Amino acid sequence: MTAANKEQIKQYILKLIDGADKDYVSKTVDNFQISKSTVYNYVQQMCKDNIIEKADERVPSYVLVSQKYTFRYKNDGSLEEDRIFNRDIEHFFKVYENNVFSVWRYAFLEMMNNAIEHSRAADILVKVWINPLRSQIIIEDNGIGIFKNIQAYMKKEKNCEMTLDECVPLLFAGKFTTAKELHSGEGIFFTSHLMDKFAIISDNILFTRDNFKDVQVSDIPSGSGTVVLMSLYNQSKKTTREVFNRFSDVEEGFIRTHIPISHMFPNGNPISRSEARRLGELIAGFKEIALDFANVDEVGQAFCHELFIVWQNRNPDVTLNICNADEAVDYMIRRVKNTRQ
Repeated sequence: MTAANKEQIKQYILKLIDGADKDYVSKTVDNFQISKSTVYNYVQQMCKDNIIEKADERVPSYVLVSQKYTFRYKNDGSLEEDRIFNRDIEHFFKVYENNVFSVWRYAFLEMMNNAIEHSRAADILVKVWINPLRSQIIIEDNGIGIFKNIQAYMKKEKNCEMTLDECVPLLFAGKFTTAKELHSGEGIFFTSHLMDKFAIISDNILFTRDNFKDVQVSDIPSGSGTVVLMSLYNQSKKTTREVFNRFSDVEEGFIRTHIPISHMFPNGNPISRSEARRLGELIAGFKEIALDFANVDEVGQAFCHELFIVWQNRNPDVTLNICNADEAVDYMIRRVKNTRQ
C-alpha cells in the first residue's frame, strides 16, 4: 500500500471520528476493502502519534486532539490586522498548501479588520484551534455587537426601525456596510463562502449560511459583543480565485450573489409583498442572483408576484436563478410567472 493510500485511509477515519460516527471501523473496512485489524492498527498508531485520543476510557470512542492557542489584544487604535496575522497567526497555516494559507489569510484579515474598525471594542480575543483534520479561528470582541451596530445605522441613516433579528438578512447579499466611505461590505460574504463553516453570533443571534449547525448560540459567551467562528479543512481544495470568480466579473466587479431564502424571513416561508420588496432592495445592484429555496416549504402568491413580476419588470436586465425549490414552491413560482404570458 502506497503512502498516498495510507494517508487517504487515515483522513477517512479521522473524518468519521470527527463526525462522532460509531461505525467508523466497518465503514472503513467496506470503503477500502481492508481488514478490521488493519483499521485498529491505524487507530492505535494515531493514538501513539497524539492525533486522536480516547473520549472516555471506559468505551472505545475517540476524539481528535486539538492544539489550542489564545491571543489577547487591546484595541487602542494601534492595531493592524496584517501585522497581527504576520506575527501571531501566519506560522500556523504556512505548513499547509498555498490555497489553504491564502484562504485563511483573507478570512482572518477581513474579520479582524471588522473587529478593529467597526466593533468599538476595547478588547479583542483570538483563538486558534488546530487538529489533524481542520483548523478553526474564533475572533471575539466586547464591542457594541454587529447587529446593534446595523440597527443603529439603519435608524440614523434610513430612519428605519428594525429588530436585531431583522438586521441579520442584510448580511447575506454581500454589499451592505455601515461605513460605505471606507468599506465595500464584501468581506463577510466572501469569507462565509470560503470557509467550510462560518458563523457570527451577537446578542444570542446567529448569522450563518446553514453550515455551522453544531453551534449552540446559548453556549457562546458573546454578551453585547460579537463572536466570529471560522473553520476550514486543512486539505481543502478551495481557492480565493475560484470563489471570487464565482461571484465577480473582471470588468464589472461583484455582480452575482447567493441568497438563502429560508434565512431571510422570520418563519423561513415568505408570503407577503413587503417581504418581496425588502428582498428586492437587498439584491439591487446585482446582475445575477441565485435564489436558494432549500428548506422553504411554501411561498405566497403575493410574494412571488411582487418579486418575479413587479420587481423583475422594473429590473429586466437582472437574472433571477431559482435553485433547490421543492415541488410546492416551484409550482407557485411557475404559476405566478405564467400570468405574465
